[in-house]
Amino acid sequence: MPENRNGSSAFAAEIIRKIMNKRGIIGAEAQEEFLAPNPRLAYDPFLLRNMEAGVDLLLHAISEQKHIVIYGDYDCDGVTATALLMKVLRTVTDKVSYYIPSRMEEGYGLHCDAIDAIKDGGGEVIVTVDCGSVSAKEAEYAASLGIEMVITDHHEVRDVVAPGIVINPKVPGDTYPFCGLAGVGVAYKLALALSKRMDIPRSVITEVLELVAVGTIGDIMPLLDENRSLVKYGLRLMRGGCCNRGLKTLLRMTETPCEELLAEDISFQIVPRINAAGRLGDASLGVKALLAETQEEADYYCRRLMEINEKRREMQQEAYQRLFAAAKEEAEFGDFLLVEAKDEHEGILGIVAGKLKEHFRRPVAIVTENEGHLKGTSRSIDGLDIFKLLNAHRDMFSAFGGHAKACGFTMEPEDLEELRFSLNEEVALLEEEDPTIFDKKYKYDMELLPADVTPEFVKALRVLEPCGEKNERPVALFRAVHLENWSFLGSGTSYARFRIEKNGSGIDGILFQDALEVHGLFEKGLPVDVYGKMSINRWNGRERLQLEVRDVIPAKTEEA
Repeated sequence: MPENRNGSSAFAAEIIRKIMNKRGIIGAEAQEEFLAPNPRLAYDPFLLRNMEAGVDLLLHAISEQKHIVIYGDYDCDGVTATALLMKVLRTVTDKVSYYIPSRMEEGYGLHCDAIDAIKDGGGEVIVTVDCGSVSAKEAEYAASLGIEMVITDHHEVRDVVAPGIVINPKVPGDTYPFCGLAGVGVAYKLALALSKRMDIPRSVITEVLELVAVGTIGDIMPLLDENRSLVKYGLRLMRGGCCNRGLKTLLRMTETPCEELLAEDISFQIVPRINAAGRLGDASLGVKALLAETQEEADYYCRRLMEINEKRREMQQEAYQRLFAAAKEEAEFGDFLLVEAKDEHEGILGIVAGKLKEHFRRPVAIVTENEGHLKGTSRSIDGLDIFKLLNAHRDMFSAFGGHAKACGFTMEPEDLEELRFSLNEEVALLEEEDPTIFDKKYKYDMELLPADVTPEFVKALRVLEPCGEKNERPVALFRAVHLENWSFLGSGTSYARFRIEKNGSGIDGILFQDALEVHGLFEKGLPVDVYGKMSINRWNGRERLQLEVRDVIPAKTEEA
């Protein structure tokens, strides 16, 4: 640790340098770009394979007044990408509309029935966003109907690639310098490429960066490289008052001040409300909110998003409480928790699986019956690749996809017990190979004393923003401190507030998980190690330092 502490600027600068080195941002040039308020890192959209062909097709479609349909997805990434291309294309044609499939009735991706509906509605060109890369059968079907297609996507591509124009940095053979773009990021690149060939107002290309920021944060994409540039500029626009009427209204309704907006504010306040509509029914509500042209429209659609999200939260909490007992029983059988949900809403089960995964620190899959089949959603812990685990049983699934931390699948009910038995056997073998696989890992970026935490120090760390995936808000370790002034928040024992003290100095802490367990450590009065993220809480015009506590464990004297 640097000797000059007490929250000084030199101390903060040294901490920031060490954090960047630890995260692989090494060298003066890379660190300067990482911290720059006006980042320069951005790539020519025509470096994406098939971008030239995609732009040419759209230029021809626009000149011929063909009806273009944006085919989106029902999550925040797909919704923002759909709204982005609608906003851009509306400046050059009035023959553009959008289609978003229903999560419950259609599911993710391209569908032949949807293509039929688009054809019947006069659609002549389909531009997909956030989906379509592996939809070979559907792309061929569209072509057979005379529909032209440009696929923009960012998902993994393995065995099959759809025929035709596919713009996706993850397609084999693509040499685009950055593979971490969200679906909305790829859609933005298409819009940017179009603007180089058409008279699209520069103000529109700039304003839609707000949508790029929201979608990129919402899809939990790495906030590094080009994403960092895109999100920085998007957040700056939003801090200046927000160009997008729908986003501005959501921020007002959630009482989120624009002036010092952080990526985390987007994650907690905006993204869940856009996602909620797709989870419980009609994702087009999110698109309508983001395309609102009058304040009356924005108020109406944003109020609906607020109401739906509140309903989603209630349903999610009730489902979690009901499925917790089932997960506990599964934990007695083995370390892969395959939980059957009888009457739960399919749209919220992914969130519930994630919460169960966090509590039990085990991979979790929740299955629910759907028209005689079982639809499953799964989540996994760090270090256990659930895609690899489930992919070994792909012959049991009629539909399957995902990545290392989350997967979805469809299967027949009669295969469920065999799958449960096999997965638990395989996870047991993984634990034999690595007995620490389920142990909680306590990670931190810096070790501090309570006296180090000053408003100036915490504000200095904001240069690391935007923080999120692959660039988390820094975690501090306070070693061998004492907990004082304990109080549970509300009527229960889930949340708590307390003081973290050492050597006569302290910082307020707030805890939103395992509060009853931590209270047991408080009552013993022994020193503890506390891990958390520092923030400045603002209320009634006053600022107060606080630590958002992640973990509290009995104090260790050895280095972590």
